[in-house]
Amino acid sequence: MVTHTAGQVSYKDLIELWQSYPDLLLELARDHGVSDVAELGAGAKPLVGNADQWGFVNRRVAIDISADELAKTNSGVETQVADLCQPIATGHNSYDLVFSNTLCEHLADPRTFHENCFNLLRPGGLSVHFFPTLFAFPFVVNKLIPERLAHAVLSKIHRERLEHGKYDKFPAYYRWTSGPTRRAMKRFESLGFEVKEYYGTFGHNYYYQIPPLNASEFAKARFLLRHPVPALTSYAVVVLRKPERGR
Repeated sequence: MVTHTAGQVSYKDLIELWQSYPDLLLELARDHGVSDVAELGAGAKPLVGNADQWGFVNRRVAIDISADELAKTNSGVETQVADLCQPIATGHNSYDLVFSNTLCEHLADPRTFHENCFNLLRPGGLSVHFFPTLFAFPFVVNKLIPERLAHAVLSKIHRERLEHGKYDKFPAYYRWTSGPTRRAMKRFESLGFEVKEYYGTFGHNYYYQIPPLNASEFAKARFLLRHPVPALTSYAVVVLRKPERGR
């Protein structure tokens, strides 16, 4: 593992960042004494649905725009249907933690989404998000090509994702989904958030069926991990905090 740190910005190995995200959420929840948590864009398989891991919190809520996706859950958590790209007038100051997992790239209006996150949080609460970033090549292609064609390509390289009813393909916009650049941080700060941590990584597994290309991609990722360029990340995690009152 190679980790490069610069202030609130850290760069981690792809597998580590991906696999450690659920543990990061639990660690943050325990360290900050989280009582009420909402998973945004929770869909059919909310992480908060795992009572063995999340049973220490008082309230677990799965929020999604799709009632059909929420209906696929068998987790027993509280569910709420809401379009998070539209202003939400209720539930303000209700949560100590809100988070999402590969949702942000699908947001048509990320500013309103993050404003909703800010409003849903109590002062001192955390807003945490894992997302693929521009300008990794597969995500640039996914953004530019027609949705129909993107679906066809995905069916070839990740057929199992579409064959499994809980992993559908949704339109992707990649707005406000970049690596830990100063511009990205200023966007979140403009909404009132403090940027506590911004993790980036490099590389992806979309070439796994083409071994030479896959090997080249991971060689590039290892190089960038030692010499990071924020604009070239492939995935990121951002940890935002709503300031305490009076600050």
